[in-house]
Amino acid sequence: MPVEAQEFKAALGRFPSGVTVVTLNHQGQDHGMTASAFSSLSLDPPLVLVCVKKGNATHGLLEAAGSFGVSFLSQDQVERSNRFAGFFPKDADKFADLGFVRGEASGAALLDGAMACLDCSLHQVLDGGDHSIFIGQVEGTRVEGDKDALEPLLYFAGAYRAAGEKLPSGW
Repeated sequence: MPVEAQEFKAALGRFPSGVTVVTLNHQGQDHGMTASAFSSLSLDPPLVLVCVKKGNATHGLLEAAGSFGVSFLSQDQVERSNRFAGFFPKDADKFADLGFVRGEASGAALLDGAMACLDCSLHQVLDGGDHSIFIGQVEGTRVEGDKDALEPLLYFAGAYRAAGEKLPSGW
């Protein structure tokens, strides 16, 4: 018997995740959404995945566009996360005052100030219950900053969080 939805959400909330903004350009219009259900998938070929709820406005556009960008947010980009999570006036252009470059493969907006950005072509879409799993083949990357100085934005237990101090790896 499957676990109850609230119990499942409570357990998953104990797993910290990075915060990304997934962007796309469809018929000359920019679209984007905040996503924490993002992961690397394969090194050869270079694949990533993002899970998007069916019925979400971005869902159908991702399929139609056939490509997308992913921007990894830093601690100072909480406002951007909120903006693309729906906490922005519905009739306002989410991209109007943001700096970005367009991905060469996707044409998607890759956000300035992000710790890293991926430019992806859509490789495959899989069913994932009430979500779809969009698998992207990474066609290009942009990496910013010194890796030891990066401060990732995390989502944990229903709130934004910061990473703690770097621990010795023992490697």
